[in-house]
Amino acid sequence: MDFLIEAVALHKRCPVIDGHADSVLAVLGGQRTLIQRSDKGHIDWPRAREGGLTCTVQAAWIDPVYYPVAARRVGEAIDGLLRQIAAGEGVRLALRAEDITAAHEDGGLAVLLNIEGAEGIQGSLALLRNYYRLGVRMMGLVWNHRNEVAEGVGEPESGGGLTRFGREVVREMNRLGMLIDLAHITPRGFFDVLELSEDPVLFTHGNCHALHEHPRNLTDEQIKALASHGGVFGVSFVASFMGKEKASLTTVADHIDHVCQLLGNADHVGLGSDFDGADMPPGLEDVTRLPELTAELLRRGYREEDMAKVLGGNYLRVFRQVLG
Repeated sequence: MDFLIEAVALHKRCPVIDGHADSVLAVLGGQRTLIQRSDKGHIDWPRAREGGLTCTVQAAWIDPVYYPVAARRVGEAIDGLLRQIAAGEGVRLALRAEDITAAHEDGGLAVLLNIEGAEGIQGSLALLRNYYRLGVRMMGLVWNHRNEVAEGVGEPESGGGLTRFGREVVREMNRLGMLIDLAHITPRGFFDVLELSEDPVLFTHGNCHALHEHPRNLTDEQIKALASHGGVFGVSFVASFMGKEKASLTTVADHIDHVCQLLGNADHVGLGSDFDGADMPPGLEDVTRLPELTAELLRRGYREEDMAKVLGGNYLRVFRQVLG
């Protein structure tokens, strides 16, 4: 069997979803657009479609230098993404799961908006609700630093979890129908959210601590807990999360395989590249190389039924439950 040919065909048959990218930073910086194909960065709309991607989750990340004006920076990022979506041929904003399935049927691309870190709501549930009105359907509670909601893995000394306001945010996101992203949160905060949230949650970009010790990676206990809550673990392509010297396309496959072997199924793992936010390993230099990762998993004996879950089906299950 030619596994790469089969992988390309599989990407046409199944919706493919990537859980995290930071591409708007290049747009805001004036380096490029996402509308035109480029050899810069990891993803743009044309290359996403070449790689057989159905949906990219694009994040509004707030560099700490912007924390004093965090809401303004989030607004600029959302505006930048909405303008790129509106100008892209066959590109649509994803508000519900059916927007993604429709994009797959049309051969187009869906873009789901995420805010990476609650600094942008500046302690206000009203701002959270306004971001939802603008089309944001996912928010990460923290980046690496402590904020009004929780503590990030970059400041682990206190071992803190959700704050009182953080609990209000989780409840309001459940009420609105917003996806909660636990990437970057401390272990205590991670378990606090699982205990509180009525909906399944996501961990959109990280790797397995059992294979490489890194603060951004999940332990086996966390992976099992996330799965028992119905969530999805987006395995990242970030070289430093896997050991930069050894990281490669096959290493990413190892981390996906570890999750599946640990849980005994492929029901709670997906893709979480972190395109345009970190260094990619050899073999996954940009989004057009995605079918090669699929080919590697097929080579390892993964069946089409399980690959459909890993490529996007698991995310879609949670999207349908939370977003409708």
